[in-house]
Amino acid sequence: MTGEAIDTWLQPVRPVLDPTDQVDWDRLAALETELDEMLAIHSVDLPDGPERSRRLMAVRLAMVERGFLDSMSSPLFGVLAQFVCGYRDVDLRDAVTLGYGRLITQHGRPALRERWGSCLAAGALVGVAITEPHGGSRPAAARTRATPGPDGTWLVSGRKTWISRLDEASVFVVFFQAPEGGLVAAAIDAAEPGLYREPVSPAGLAGWTWGVLDLDAVPVHPDCDVLRGDGMSLLRRHFTAYRPLVTATALGAAAAVFDTASTHLTYRRSSGDLPRLRDSALVALGRTHAQLTTALLGTAVAARLAHAEADWAEQWGWEMKAHGVDTACQAATELAQLLGASGYRADSPVAKARRDLGALQFADGIHDSLYRSSGKRHTTPRPAMTEPPLPPLARSA
Repeated sequence: MTGEAIDTWLQPVRPVLDPTDQVDWDRLAALETELDEMLAIHSVDLPDGPERSRRLMAVRLAMVERGFLDSMSSPLFGVLAQFVCGYRDVDLRDAVTLGYGRLITQHGRPALRERWGSCLAAGALVGVAITEPHGGSRPAAARTRATPGPDGTWLVSGRKTWISRLDEASVFVVFFQAPEGGLVAAAIDAAEPGLYREPVSPAGLAGWTWGVLDLDAVPVHPDCDVLRGDGMSLLRRHFTAYRPLVTATALGAAAAVFDTASTHLTYRRSSGDLPRLRDSALVALGRTHAQLTTALLGTAVAARLAHAEADWAEQWGWEMKAHGVDTACQAATELAQLLGASGYRADSPVAKARRDLGALQFADGIHDSLYRSSGKRHTTPRPAMTEPPLPPLARSA
């Protein structure tokens, strides 16, 4: 598998992805090589459970030691690095990125950054607690709430559900209602005694622990633990930059399924097992390759727009996350059929990829909600618009 993610998928579109050579491709190749070497030492080809989680963390820490953590010399580099990681395993989405740690490094007060900065740089994981039992698409309606405590502290109580990195995170960024009202976020040490965990086994993305996080009067210091800015604004800004990375990870996983299927069919044909390939199989391969490649190009655009804080960045993030992951899911499902029964074994990497991709349709934004938000943006009148313009074909007629 060494080199395939870059050589087979990224290099052919490099003139479009990176026309001015802003990406350090030698560094990207080194990342791919180092990742394969670490996976050879800390194989994650195991059933989901504590040992697999431990090895995923070992890979992350090893990549940190080699200087690859959050190697975002350009927004495009981050997308390509996540594609490479997803090509190996979707659970490696945390192998080389700060992830939710960027909420602390970008929006934390100086004391908070000083407290957690060295830990994050050393590879500590950050969990985010947004979703609640009444739903995850309405964070502004969070029922987790802070009340005034002693010595100017706040005491945060509530329940957060579907929290990833439940046991592995060193710190949680928790979103809740401030005593005076309004959504805010605070960094809370995972070792706080008022935190209680209830593990839940998900159908996908199970490499890291998932479950419920209960908060019982957890103390928060508003002057140092609370992030700067309105909670909804923080969420929207963070996910605008984060979703292209998630999408690239998903597309990398689907690209690996594609290569598995095409290699399988090539072998069967060359060995004589199949006298000829069915037209339906050839059509599926050609169509899927085009879909994955164009989705990757769109994801790169979304990442660049987010980095530039362009007006359309959030909308591109919504659309490409939903479209890219949906495309990856469809590709993995269709291509699995070309592998026959082997693609449906419980221990098959293809079956695992399909489970993980299915979970990504819900994680980091449910796709119906993302598409709907984009549709609303498309139909919101612009300030200068008085009368709907005629479409180009109508004008030319």
